[in-house]
Amino acid sequence: MADLIPPALPSVSLLLASVAVLVSLARLTFPAPSGRHRRPVRPDAVRRRPLEVPLDGGAARLVRPYVIAAEQAARRRELLLADFGIDGPGPYVIHGVEVAA
Repeated sequence: MADLIPPALPSVSLLLASVAVLVSLARLTFPAPSGRHRRPVRPDAVRRRPLEVPLDGGAARLVRPYVIAAEQAARRRELLLADFGIDGPGPYVIHGVEVAA
C-alpha cells in the first residue's frame, strides 16, 4: 500500500496558508465589536427627559436584601413549626394579621 501523506502535504499546506490569509483579511475588514458585542450607542441617539420633580430619597424605604431573606426564612420556620403544633416565640402575625396564640 502506498503512503498518501507525502504527496498530499504540498496541497494541504497551500490550503492552510490560503485559509490563514483569508482569515487575516476578514479580521482587518470586519473588526470585532468591543465590550459585550454590542454596537456603540451614539450620544445623540439617547434622549432623556429631565425630571420635572427631583426624586425624594426619604420617600422610599431602602431595605437590604439579606434582611428580607432572613425575615422570610424566620416566617417559613415559624409556619413549619406551626404545622407540627409548636408555637414559636415572638409576635403572632401571619400575612400581616395578628392572630391569637
